[in-house]
Amino acid sequence: MSEDRRDELMKRVGTNVRFIRESHGISLAQLAARTGVAKSTLSQLEAGASNATLTTIGSVAGALSVDVAELVREHEEEQVVVVRRGDGADVSDQGSVGEHMRTALVGPSVLEFHRIRLDAGSYESSPSHGLGSREHLLVVSGALKAGPNDARIVARAGDYVSYPGDQVHHFEAVEGESAEYWIVATFPRTMGG
Repeated sequence: MSEDRRDELMKRVGTNVRFIRESHGISLAQLAARTGVAKSTLSQLEAGASNATLTTIGSVAGALSVDVAELVREHEEEQVVVVRRGDGADVSDQGSVGEHMRTALVGPSVLEFHRIRLDAGSYESSPSHGLGSREHLLVVSGALKAGPNDARIVARAGDYVSYPGDQVHHFEAVEGESAEYWIVATFPRTMGG
């Protein structure tokens, strides 16, 4: 692996460690105590200025209750993800018809499931749910304009949309009919203490 690529990987690991640690309410000192890794080493890791061993990264992942893969992957959490009906992978079988819409690693999160029907022309706002939260929405019927202020998407029956829940977001039944949809909200579980 080239030195530039290694540096890029270590910066990504550091960013992910800090994000996950802070979203779980864990201080650097608490993470050091849980991993047996010196606080100064963890600080360097989070700054992307460390050539941490796989053992160290594994210890940190274990203490944060995530897979090592979660620490090295590039996150798309700031993006709105849309999978339109018919664009998912076909998972139909002899007695069923289905689509795989998306796989998402949510780590040590709390999940909430909501089934909502919004009357035609109705509009609702939702405040931020906090750092690291995300909403996954699947429209069952009707059409819905949903998402953060600057990235609202019109989704129709069978469409999947995912967006950060850490900013104000809105829901509006559009096209003159009520909309029914499911939301799965993910919230990082606080592990501090």
